[in-house]
Amino acid sequence: MELDNNREINDPSDKKSMLRKYWWIGLVLIAIIIVVFFVVLGATKKANREQGQKSQQNTVSVPKSIPTVLTTSASAITSPPPSMEGINTHTELYGGTGADPNLITLGPTDGFNPKGKKGAPYSGKRGMEFELGSKSPLLAPLDMTLVGFQNNSVREGTGADGKTYSPFNDIVLYFESASSDWPGMFIVAYHLYSSPLLSGHYQNTECGDVEAGSKNTPAEGHLFFPYDDYIAPSQGNAEACQALIGRTVKRGELIGYAGNVGNHSFASFCFKVPDKSINPTVKQGNRNLHWVQPASFFYWKSYSLNAIFPLGVLAYPFEIDGYQLPAEQRDANFKYTSTK
Repeated sequence: MELDNNREINDPSDKKSMLRKYWWIGLVLIAIIIVVFFVVLGATKKANREQGQKSQQNTVSVPKSIPTVLTTSASAITSPPPSMEGINTHTELYGGTGADPNLITLGPTDGFNPKGKKGAPYSGKRGMEFELGSKSPLLAPLDMTLVGFQNNSVREGTGADGKTYSPFNDIVLYFESASSDWPGMFIVAYHLYSSPLLSGHYQNTECGDVEAGSKNTPAEGHLFFPYDDYIAPSQGNAEACQALIGRTVKRGELIGYAGNVGNHSFASFCFKVPDKSINPTVKQGNRNLHWVQPASFFYWKSYSLNAIFPLGVLAYPFEIDGYQLPAEQRDANFKYTSTK
């Protein structure tokens, strides 16, 4: 009997009957496998596409034609202006110790060290300071277009010397030259109290001083650091600051107001100049851009409505020799209302 039972259980005809009865289960399983495969494939393609877009946002393409310093523009690597009348007349307002010589890869490495200033610049310092009164208006040294900004201002912050200061004003503006004298040059102004080019700064409660140590600093656009430059998508609460990215300011026009680090009031300016030579310090970004010593690389002249500037000469970025902006623009709460 047991043998007969075993034989009935193992009867091939019964297996065929079950397969005919439940064939659809196999098709369902196959369909599920196919669906899962395409879902995974789609998710992978989307992730790769997003990563590619992110990479594209964070990289800077190098132009095929690299602008060069024009031989007609006065500078330390070309020639002085035809006349030195009115040139470099206000070195008493130069502050600090200049840029870090190890960062300078074009032109003189040593900056202007005002009498009485001692010590070396901190590592990675990109430019120079102008000693100005708190919230003094800052002028564009040449025609230039706003390409990025960063809000590093905190109520209390740590300086390069490791000391704590309050307040710690540090609005940073990034510009590209719109002047035919200096094609392809980039300008960085920092330690600003505020700027009319940030329509929402100190106007919108979400765009003010950031929390010390924040890892999500409000920033947007083409940003330049000591060893890197890249294009950053809007981050932090950048939208609340309403940066007028793309707005061009003419030489002598208002770009911001000098800030304070503790009781020290000043504004810093840095310049990155294009050249066919390679900048070996660049870790990311355009290796044909070079930091220069602003005080010794450029020639400077006081701005006025009637002033004539020789080719390549920059305007001092502050009111001097009797020139003043319109009264409304001397108020640190003044804002531009358009990108044009």
